[in-house]
Amino acid sequence: MNDLELKFRLWKIGILLLFPLAFPLISKSQTAYLKFPITKEGVYKISLSQVSSLGVGDLDEISLFGNPGMIPQKLDSLSLTLREIPTQKIGESLYFFTPGPHQIGIVEDEIQYQHHHYVDTLYYLIGKKVSSNKIALQSNPIQNPNSTRLYQINSQKWEENNILSSGRNWYSKPIFRGQSKDISFQKPIGSDSDLFLKINLMGQSLSENEFKLTANGQLTETITLPSIPNSTYGIKGREAVLKSGFSVGNANNISLNIAYQTTDLNGNGYLDYALLVSAFNTANLSAGIYYHLDENPAIFSTSGDFKVWNVSNPYQIWESQKTHVLNKGGKILIFDPTQIVDISRPEPVNMTIRENAIREPLIIITSDHLISQANRLASHKNGLGIQTKVVRLKEIYDGFGYGTKDVSAIRNFLAFHFHKEKQLKNVLFFGKGTFDYKTIVGGRPNLVPTYSSRNSLNPLTTYSSDDFFGFLDWGQGEWEESTSGDERLQIGVGRIPATNFAEATVMVDKLIAYENRVNTAGDWKRKIAFFADDADNNIHLNDAESHAAYLSENHPEFQIEKLYLDKFEQLRTSTRQFSPVAKAALSKTIEEGLLFLNYIGHGNETTLTAEQVFTVSDLANWPDNPLLPLFVTATCEFGRHDSPFVRSGAEELLFARKKGAIGLLTTGRPVFSSLNFALNKAFIEAVFNQENGEYLDLGAIYRLTKNNSLNGAFNRNFSLLGDPSMKLALPELKTKIENVFDILLDVPADTLKASQILKIEGEIIDPLSGGFLANANGIFELLITDKPSKSRTLGDESNPADFFEDTNILFKGSGNITGGTFAAEIFIPKNIDYSFGKGKIRVFAKLDRGTQEAMGAETIVIGGTSGNSTEDKEGPKIQLFFGDSTTNANTFNTTTLPLLVHLEDISGINISPNNIGQDLSLIVNGGTPIVLNYHYLALNSGYKNGKVETLLEGLREGGNIITIEAWDNVGNSSTLTREITIKGSLEIKIIKHLTYPNPATEKSHFTIEHNRPNENILLNLSVFTTGGQKIYTAQKRYVKAASILEDLEWIFLHDKTKYPAKGTYIYEIQLLSELDGSSDSMGGKIIIQ
Repeated sequence: MNDLELKFRLWKIGILLLFPLAFPLISKSQTAYLKFPITKEGVYKISLSQVSSLGVGDLDEISLFGNPGMIPQKLDSLSLTLREIPTQKIGESLYFFTPGPHQIGIVEDEIQYQHHHYVDTLYYLIGKKVSSNKIALQSNPIQNPNSTRLYQINSQKWEENNILSSGRNWYSKPIFRGQSKDISFQKPIGSDSDLFLKINLMGQSLSENEFKLTANGQLTETITLPSIPNSTYGIKGREAVLKSGFSVGNANNISLNIAYQTTDLNGNGYLDYALLVSAFNTANLSAGIYYHLDENPAIFSTSGDFKVWNVSNPYQIWESQKTHVLNKGGKILIFDPTQIVDISRPEPVNMTIRENAIREPLIIITSDHLISQANRLASHKNGLGIQTKVVRLKEIYDGFGYGTKDVSAIRNFLAFHFHKEKQLKNVLFFGKGTFDYKTIVGGRPNLVPTYSSRNSLNPLTTYSSDDFFGFLDWGQGEWEESTSGDERLQIGVGRIPATNFAEATVMVDKLIAYENRVNTAGDWKRKIAFFADDADNNIHLNDAESHAAYLSENHPEFQIEKLYLDKFEQLRTSTRQFSPVAKAALSKTIEEGLLFLNYIGHGNETTLTAEQVFTVSDLANWPDNPLLPLFVTATCEFGRHDSPFVRSGAEELLFARKKGAIGLLTTGRPVFSSLNFALNKAFIEAVFNQENGEYLDLGAIYRLTKNNSLNGAFNRNFSLLGDPSMKLALPELKTKIENVFDILLDVPADTLKASQILKIEGEIIDPLSGGFLANANGIFELLITDKPSKSRTLGDESNPADFFEDTNILFKGSGNITGGTFAAEIFIPKNIDYSFGKGKIRVFAKLDRGTQEAMGAETIVIGGTSGNSTEDKEGPKIQLFFGDSTTNANTFNTTTLPLLVHLEDISGINISPNNIGQDLSLIVNGGTPIVLNYHYLALNSGYKNGKVETLLEGLREGGNIITIEAWDNVGNSSTLTREITIKGSLEIKIIKHLTYPNPATEKSHFTIEHNRPNENILLNLSVFTTGGQKIYTAQKRYVKAASILEDLEWIFLHDKTKYPAKGTYIYEIQLLSELDGSSDSMGGKIIIQ
C-alpha cells in the first residue's frame, strides 16, 4: 500500500459498492478527452478557450480526471474507473488542486514522503462531461481549538545512484569517507525561526559509520548506522532517518551540511530525501499549502480575497468559509484566484482503448519503435488461430494512467479487459524494460517498463519482474516483499526484451520459423538435456537427478541426456579450471537439437559454470540451427534483462540470429539452490501437462511454475523471456504400442530377452479424440533401450557420485506407416544386461501430411535369455561410400566427407554397448575407434539391413585408410577397409559457383561450392561497375559451413535510394578460411535489365 493510501481507505469503501453497476458503462460515457501535464503541487486553472476542441460552450460541461502520485498497486474495481478530480468555477475559469507527482502526507503521526518512482510529471484528463465532483462551501463546526500553529513542508530528493542497479530507490552521489555534502533550503516567508528537518540516509560501510548534521554552522545532530556484512550477497546498505530541530534566527537562507565518517576506507554515505518543516502562526496566513501536525484542532484566519480549500483528501475537497478550522493531519490550501496560472496547453487523447472490447486471448504490448514487428508477430499468431491484439504503450498510459507513465496503469489495463471480456490468457511485453524509469543513467532504452521491487539494497530480495502484470484478481497487486505477500498469477506473462528493430526482427523470424515448423522435422523434439554444475557436495547433480527421474517415470517418451560437468575431464591453470570436453559436449548437444536444456548450478550474467562451459562469446561459433531449444537456467543473474548496460547471456541467446534459444525461463538476480530446486520442480511437473489433449503454452507453464513455487521475494526474479502463447515443438499426435509378439514362439511377449526375435505393432492416435487415425501414412523410427546403467562422476570438486543414464540402445530402426498402423521385426542382441528390469520402447513418427508428427513410449521388462539358437556364423556384409551410393570415387579435394555405410546380416547389426569391443566403429588412419552405434538405423521395418550416415572428418592430404568394423547380434564380426586420396585440400578452393537469375531485375542469388565443409569460413562479395567503381559489398561468416553456400544474395536496392543503372556489373567472391588463413576468389558478370 502507498504511504498515503491508508488515508483514503474509508472514503474508497464508501463508493466501491456503486462500481459493479457502473462498470459496463464507465468507458462509454464520453469519447472526447484532452490531457495536460503537472509537475508540482498546487492550484491551477483552465480557461474555456483551452477546451474549445471538445465542443463545449461552458466550463460546467467538462470534468477533470486524474490520480495524485503513483497509481495504487492494490487492484480494486475503483482502480479501473476514471477518477474525477474536484473543481470549482470561479469567474471564467475552472480551478482545481493537485498534490503533484511527489506527495507528502501524515500517516500515524509521522510525516511521510512518497516519491513517484516512474515520472516527475503527472498528466490529468479533461473530459466532455458535466462534473459530478464540485468543490462546495462548507461551514466549520464550532470547536475549542487551542493550537495556533500550522506547518509547511518542503522536500528535496536525490536520484543519481541506484546502488545495485535494481529496485526503485535511488540515492545521491556517494559522500566519501571524511567528506560532506551541502544542502540548502529557502526559509519560507513569515515562518518561525524554529525549524524541523527529517533526512533519510543510507550508509554503506563494513564498520559503524556516522552522519553529522550542521545547520548554519552549528552542529545539530549525529546519527550512527550499523555496519553491513562483508559478503557477496549481504545487504549493501543500512538506511536511517535523521531528525533534528534547530533555529536559524532571522536568516532567510538555510545552509545544511551532512558530513560522513567511517573507518572503512571504502565506505560511502548517501542521501535519499530531506523534508524541512516550517511553523507558522495561524493569524493572517499568506497563500500556500499548510499541514496541521499538532494534537488539537487549529483555528486560523486569512487576509484579502484568499480562498481556503481543505485538500486533505484530493478527491473530496471543500471550501472553508468564515472561521477556518483544521484537525490534526489535515491539509489546507490558501490561494488568490487572480494569481493562479493556466495549465499548459492540453492535447487530444485517444481513449478508444477503454471503449473497444479486447476479446483476444493474447495481448502484445509494445512501443512505437517496435510496432511493425509486433504487428508482424500478431499476424502470424492470428494465422495460427491464436487471436492476438497489439496495443501501443502510449494508448495504455492515456487510457488507464491519465497520460502518465505508471506501471500500474499497464496492470489496470490488463485487469480491465480480463474482468470485462474474460478472454485474456497471455500478455507479451515486446520491448526492453529497465530499472531506470526516468532515464537517469542512460544506456539501452526503457521501451516497455517492467516492475521493480521496493527493496534496492539486498541482492537476494531485490528484483524486477513482469509477474506484477499478471495479478489481476481483486485485492491483488500490493505484493509485499515477504512470504505473506505472495500472490498467484492469473495469466501467462512473457517478455521479448528487444532494444531495437533489428533485434525484434530476429526474434519474430525465429518464432515464425519455429511455429511454422520450418526445417524442424525430427526426433530432436523428444530430447531433453540436464546440465549440472559440479562442487557444492553434488547438490546440483542431485537436483538434476531428481528432476530427470520424475520425467523418466512420468514421461518415458522423452530421451534424457545428462551433461554433468563432473563426468568430463577438467584442466587447470594457475587461476582457474576449464573443461574443453564439456564445452564441446554442450555445443554438440545443442547443435543436434533438443526440446529444452535445463541448467542447474553457478553462473553470472554472461557465463554458466566457473569453468566457463558456456559464455556468450561461444555463440559466435555455434552454427545456424533451426532446432532451437528452450533454456531453463536455474542460476544467478544469467537472465537479467532490466539493465541498461549489461547484456545478459539470456538476451544474447534470445537475439542470436538463426540460433541460440527460442525462449528462456531464467533468473535475473542471485538465487538460493534450494529455491531453485522448488521452482525447477514446479516447472518439470508442469511442462508436459495437457488440457483437452493439448500441451500447454509457455505462459500456462510459467503460470503454474510460479504459482506452485511461491517463496517470498526470493524467486520473483525468475522470468519468461519469450512468447507466452508459444507451445513447445512437441508432436501433436501419439503413438501407441498395441502388440509385442515373439515370432519364434508365436506368443505375446511381456519381456524382451537376449536373442529374441519379436514383432512390435502399433498405431497412431489423436489425443484430442483418443481415436485411431486410419488415414495416417508416413514413416516411423523405433528405439529400444535397455535398463538405465550406473555411471560415476570423476570427483573433481566433490566426492564421486553415482547417477543413471538411459543410453544403452538395443535396437534402432525405421519403417512405413500405412493406414495409421506400423510394425517392425526386431532381433534383441545377446549383448544385454541379463538382470530383469524396466527398459523402454520409444516410437517417433513423421506423417506425410504437412508437419504432423507423433511420439510415444512404453516401458517393458528386459532381461534373461530366450534360449534361441542360430546357425549364423558369418559377420555382417559392409558397403562403404563417400558422398552417396552412386559413386565409388577414391580421390577427393576436401578433408571432410559425407560417409555412407550399408550393412546387412541375417541376425541384425549389434549396436548395444554392453559387450566392450563389439561396437559398430570407424577407424581413420589407425586412430582411436569412433563408435557409430547411435548413427546406425535398421531399414524397411526389419532388422537385417540398415545404414550409417555421418560426417567423416580429420582426413589428411594424401592417402587415408578408412576401416569399418561391425558385429552382428549373435557375436560375428566383419571388417572393411578402403583407401582414399585427398588431393588439393591444403588451401581453400572455390570448386564452382552460380549466379542466378542473370540477367536480373531486382536481385541476384549466389551459390558457392567449396572444399572446406564444416570449417568456419568468411565470405566477401564485391560488386563493381565496368569502370572499376565499387558499388556494393557484403560479408558473411559461416560457422561449420556446408559444402555449398546458398544464402548469399545482392538486392539491387540495398542501402540505395534508387536502382543501379541497367547494364553489366562485375562481381568478385572471396572465401577465407579461419583455420589456416588461406583464401580463394572467383568472379563473373551480372546483367541488370
